[in-house]
Formats: sequence, structure tokens, C-alpha cells
Amino acid sequence: MPKAVTLDQLTGECLLAKDIYINSVVLYRAGTCITSEVAADLERKRIHEISVMDQPVPVYGGRSHQQLSAHQKRALTDRFQNDMAQIANELRYGRILHSESSYQWLLTMYVHEFAEPAVRLLMDSLKQWDPATYIHSIDVFVLCSLYSRHCSGLPSKDFILGSLLHDIGKLYTPKSILLKKGKLTEREYAKVKEHTVKGYQLLKRLGFPRETLRIVRSHHERLTGSGYPDHLDLTAQDKDLNLIAMTDVYSALTMKRSYRKPMSAIMALQIILSDSVNRRLFDLQDCYRLINFLHIFPPATQVRLTNGEAGTVLPNPNGSDILPKIKLDRNQKVIQLPRDLSITVKKVIGWDSSVTDSLLRQNWENYLKNLIEGDPLKAAECFESLSDGMRIEDIFTRLLERGEKEIRSDVARKRLRPSDALVASATTQTLLDWNMRKIAGDLKTHMGKVIVANLGSSEIWGQMKMVDNLLAINGWKTYLLAGNADASIIFDLIERKKARYLALGLTEQTQEYMLKRILNRLRRDYPDLILFIHGKGTVKADLPRGSILRSRDLAEFITNMRSCFPEARTARQSPR
Repeated sequence: MPKAVTLDQLTGECLLAKDIYINSVVLYRAGTCITSEVAADLERKRIHEISVMDQPVPVYGGRSHQQLSAHQKRALTDRFQNDMAQIANELRYGRILHSESSYQWLLTMYVHEFAEPAVRLLMDSLKQWDPATYIHSIDVFVLCSLYSRHCSGLPSKDFILGSLLHDIGKLYTPKSILLKKGKLTEREYAKVKEHTVKGYQLLKRLGFPRETLRIVRSHHERLTGSGYPDHLDLTAQDKDLNLIAMTDVYSALTMKRSYRKPMSAIMALQIILSDSVNRRLFDLQDCYRLINFLHIFPPATQVRLTNGEAGTVLPNPNGSDILPKIKLDRNQKVIQLPRDLSITVKKVIGWDSSVTDSLLRQNWENYLKNLIEGDPLKAAECFESLSDGMRIEDIFTRLLERGEKEIRSDVARKRLRPSDALVASATTQTLLDWNMRKIAGDLKTHMGKVIVANLGSSEIWGQMKMVDNLLAINGWKTYLLAGNADASIIFDLIERKKARYLALGLTEQTQEYMLKRILNRLRRDYPDLILFIHGKGTVKADLPRGSILRSRDLAEFITNMRSCFPEARTARQSPR
């Protein structure tokens, strides 16, 4: 029997008994699993009471569910076809679904998994919470299922179930993060990473198999121990975890996301290859096997053909990735693989990483050139490519600040003129403004108010604009004072806006008497105000310990900024 409960009466997961509407539109359908994040979403929408079912969320039945009726099978078949229509095309899947028997086998696997009530409930709930994560989960299930069948003929059912439910922990990730149109901050990414443990804990409570739990918890682990949540050192023998790690990345890169367009399959495979060679995140031989399975061959891949010849795949922007052009090793002749498949690629035997490394260097050089030429549109194209996969903080330190430093260094060495640096700085400011406009709707103010002012020369103005952007993106309401600020203006704004933070930009040319005047006033009138001091200027002050946070570059500033987050303060105050 349904019962009405207030949100503060909810304990653990429960099932929604009646549809919830807002303005005649269904917000959550009956049968949805109500998690803590769903409850928080309802609270934000001012819904304080809901109807839930008496019975708990169903536990996993160990595939002992009843025989499906013809109607149920038809419904699941239709659902499978609808899901496949969103993900299956030759540009992403290569040849893996060319066989009717493969398609029918996959349908059987899908129906078998979704016939389990606990699985169907969880996937229905995920589809409502975040449709993109749902369809990504289906995609990874398809890739892992077909690859496992291709390799072993009889894949582990518990592994396949894990591939379907690998992201179920995102039921506990805030929608504001999952649907964010811009890049994630490190703080937001930390919330996303919790999905591995939370998914594991949920499925463990519901009695899912041990192997399924292992896949859900560990699908972000890597060979180097740099993954999460347990920093496991995977080996080449961890075939299942290596497989889901690669297919998870491949799927995420090649599908449309809230923050970017889908990437081509060959670009995604180049990234996985690069991560295998340069960062050792994946086993290289497993990567080759995945490419052989998909039959999509990135440029610079070294291959063996079915006629015994060896060669290298060439870039072919207007051609087929399945039937690429090959430069033969024997005579350097370039051939186009024929459509009649009389000659095809038998297997990948190597990959020349220098080609991708060269393209990356060229992209960076083009980015700097476009900054100097004052061409923000072309600079933005390079910027988007260079920043793919980065957190916001990395973009500021590894792209924006790095570019500024390299250009300044070239001016000092007389490779560039001072005017070039000024043009590049203005172009960078344009990119920053465009980026902030793009994410303006996602900004939330929860850290208080901060005055951002420059006491140094104009050379630090670009840095202070970046400081202002970083603070705004991470939850501060910022007031950026243009030009060199006067002390009286700074204190007028602190007083009127009731600011709890002040960020000052200093250079070696900063007038010491002005700085001393500001610091003395802060000590006297605002002893609790937290002061960020950024730049190369020196500070001689006896303010209370911890109230001054010094930084000479953006990496140090970001570390100082993180120390102000509530979770950081709680960690410092908790007993050891």
C-alpha cells in the first residue's frame, strides 16, 4: 500500500508510488528509486511530501525470476531496439554488428538482464535521473558483451551485468554536475568519483554477485595505480577491468555529452593508444585487441594485412575508417583497401605515437600563434582541442597560465615584441570572457563575497582576471576592480558588500606604503577577513596566522582557494 511521507522521514532508498508532476509535466514516474539526491532535488523544487510504496527496493534475484510473458518480451525487445537506435552506427561500432547472429545474441542478453526486477528498476531510475548516463551504460554493456563473446565465446554473465550497471552510483551524483554544460571543477569531479563506491554499496545492499560488485567499484582503476577509488595496480591479467576501463572511455568520448560534441572513433582510439603508450593507463596489447575487434584503424597504426603485407594506416579524412589507405612497408606504395574485402586488415601490430605527439605540439604552437595574432576564434578552436578531458583548474594552469608564461619568456629573449604579449593578453581575456558567458547559468554562489583588486603593474592584470574567474567558478560572488585600485575604494567595497574575502595582486613594483596601509586597516577593522595575496610582491605583516594566503602562480592560488572550502576546514578541525 502507498503511504505519504515527508522528505525528512525518508531513510535509505525507497520506491515512488505515484508520479510527481510540476506544471503538468512528469518529474519522476512511479516506481523510481528515491535516493538522497532525488530527495534533495525534490527539496529544491519545493516538494516536501511524496507517496512511497510499503515494500522496499527489490533485492537481486540471482536470475531466478519468473518466465516472461510474450507481452513482456515484446516490450523489452522494443526497448532494446530504441536504445540501440541511439548508439549503433558504423562510425562508432565498425563491423561488430554486421552479423545478424550477433545482434540477436545481444538482444537475448539484454532481455535476460532487464527481466530481473532489481536491474530494471535501477536502470529505469538512472534513465530518469540522467538519460545520457543511461544510454552510455547501455553502450558499454553492448561493447563489453560483444567483445567478450568475440574473445571467449562465453562471457561471464556477472561481468556483463557489471558493465550494464557500472555507473549506477551516479544516481547519487547531483544533477547540477551531471548536466553541467561546461567543464567540471576539481571539487565537482571529486563528487563524480564517489559514484564507484556508492554504486558498489547500493548493489551490495541489494545482493548482487561479487564479480558485478568488483566491476562497479573498480572500473576506473588503471595499470599505474592512478585510478580510483582504491588506486589498484592493475596488471595485464585483469582482463575484465582493463576491458571495461577502455570501453568506458571510448563510449564517453564518442557519445554526445552535455559539455561537448561527440568525438570521432579514430580520435577516441588515438587518445586510448596515447594513454596506453605515454601514461601506461591501459595495457597496449588489450588496446590493439579492441581496435582489431572494432575494425576501426587510427592513422599511424601499424597493421598486418590478410595478404601478409605490413604497412601503416594513413590519415584519410574523406575516406572510410574501416577501409583505410595503407602505406606498405615493402615498397612504400599507398593502397586503398578494396570494398570487396579481398584484402583487409588482419591485426594491429604497432602504433607510432610520435605522430599524435607532433599533432599535439602543432596544436599548442597554433594556439600561441593565434593569441599573438589576436584571432580569438582560431585560438578558441585550438583551446577546445587542447582542453579536452581537463578539469577547469588544469585549464587555467596548463593552458592559460602556461601560454602567458611562454609568451613572456619569448619577449624576454627578444623572440617576440612587448606589443605581441599585449595582444596575446587581450586575446586571452576574450577567451576567458567567452568561457564565463558559456557557463554563467551553472555558476552558484555559496562561498561568500570577495573583492579582487590589483595593486601591482599592468603585467599582473591578466593573472588577476584568471584569479577572479577561478573564484567565481568555485562559488564566490566576485567584485573585480578594473585597473590599479585605490585603498579607499577597496575598503568602501568591502564595507558595502560585506565581503569576507579580499584578493590582491602584487608585483615587485607595488608601493609598499599602500600595501602597509591596507594591511594595518585589515588588522584593525577586519581581523576575520581572509586575504589572498597573488604575485611576486613581498609582504611584511603580522596578521593572524592563516588569514593571509600567499601565491606566486595559479597552482599555488588554487591550493589556497581549496583550503577555504567547508570540507577542507572540517578536515582541519576534526580530531586526528
